[in-house]
Amino acid sequence: MIGDKTLSSWSLRPWLLLRHFQVPFEEIALPLATPEYQARIAGYSPTRQVPVLWDDTLYVWDSLAICEYINERWLDGRGWPADLAARAQARAASAEMHSGFAALRSQLPMNLARPPGPAQWDAAAEREIT
Repeated sequence: MIGDKTLSSWSLRPWLLLRHFQVPFEEIALPLATPEYQARIAGYSPTRQVPVLWDDTLYVWDSLAICEYINERWLDGRGWPADLAARAQARAASAEMHSGFAALRSQLPMNLARPPGPAQWDAAAEREIT
């Protein structure tokens, strides 16, 4: 279960992993910030946030946890680089993106539907960009 892929990078991450490796799955997309979202997500995610993956009776929430589960369950480790050093760097970058860049995400959230044009941000976001 995911949110709008044009607005939710959290939802997009496991979706891209599944698609890239051609893992069959059923996509259920919920409209974000609607009464329907609140009503439907409550039964699937303890955090009431997307994404959430369910595999039989197991529910996995949080995009990074979902990607790790996908990697172990269906990819035999192919979701990360085979080389130890490259894998460590990839995990570090993923963890940093997952837990960092608060100012950047707050001021410049993902919006693939936004018309192209200049954007504005403050010094905190600038530090995270550079």
